[in-house]
Amino acid sequence: MQDLNLRFARWQFRIGHAARRRLWLKLAKLLGNGVPIIEALTTLHDRRVRLKGKGDTVAVAMGDWLRRMRNGQSLSTAIAGWVDHAEQMLIAAGEQSGNLDASLRSTAEVMEAAKKIKAAVIGGLFYPGVMILLALGVLLMFSYKIIPEFSQIVPYERWVGGAKLMVDFANFVRDWIVLILGLPVLVLIAFIWSLPRWKDGIRIQVDKHLPYSIYRILHGSTWMISFASLVGAGVRMENALQQLNQNASPWMSARIQACLRGMRSGANPGDALAKSGYGFPDLEIIDDLGVYARLSGFDQALSTIGREWITESVERIQLMMKTIFGISVLFVGISIAVMVSGLFAMQLQMTAIMQGTFQ
Repeated sequence: MQDLNLRFARWQFRIGHAARRRLWLKLAKLLGNGVPIIEALTTLHDRRVRLKGKGDTVAVAMGDWLRRMRNGQSLSTAIAGWVDHAEQMLIAAGEQSGNLDASLRSTAEVMEAAKKIKAAVIGGLFYPGVMILLALGVLLMFSYKIIPEFSQIVPYERWVGGAKLMVDFANFVRDWIVLILGLPVLVLIAFIWSLPRWKDGIRIQVDKHLPYSIYRILHGSTWMISFASLVGAGVRMENALQQLNQNASPWMSARIQACLRGMRSGANPGDALAKSGYGFPDLEIIDDLGVYARLSGFDQALSTIGREWITESVERIQLMMKTIFGISVLFVGISIAVMVSGLFAMQLQMTAIMQGTFQ
């Protein structure tokens, strides 16, 4: 039962982005003022218990981390299973560089950018999604209620033109309703499963476009900031990439390994990423890295580029979602208009047939 409660607490903590972000910022503040990590966590844990109780998710999380850290584990190791891999990677880079407080602030910054991107996506898709559900409801009402009643009055062979097309479409919907409703769900499941696992082939091309480009932007910027932290700590670039490759997803690992192969052949990180053919993290970013890799202060430039890219990407995605919003509303509007016009055509033909004026 205790293990089950711990798993539930981990799940709650992983989805509690706002609480997690506040925790990283508080911890960064304490560390920046010279408080040792275990003492800082103990202070935050005790205050959380007094405020929310021992069963609070954040308090349970910190209690588990403290137990592991007192047994010799680092913070980045102790939080395994409690946070996303991207957050763990950033915090591990901060431990390696000796700037854990700065790394925690970077983690909170990346989380805020991710929140803005998610808000842009949800905001852009919510209203079109409602409209699509409305159109689907109208389609089902036409297919199962209205058109079958019309067909009971007028035989199928008497319908012509748009009215006949409407009857055919209604018959198609009733015959394939399971596929029509189930296919989008299967596509969504396949999409979510493929994000960290599908790494080569056509994925290289689809990474350039929504919705896969959002995943590339988030994880690419996180990788750049983590890489900059390690290089700034004096870690050799190849060793830094090897550390970032540990526990990376298959998608990320394929891109890191391609960069490593290029660097081992004598190329700088920018040129190695260009030669890999993955277009990771972004073609313009790759060009910038090729320039800055030849100059001093590469780690600072890398971190700056990553942060600027996140900001620009949020604005770009917001613009994309506005475009998708407009296209979706237009599509739904046209679909409903077509169904309504088909219904009018059926009414006119049925009236003419009933009056004996339609041949």
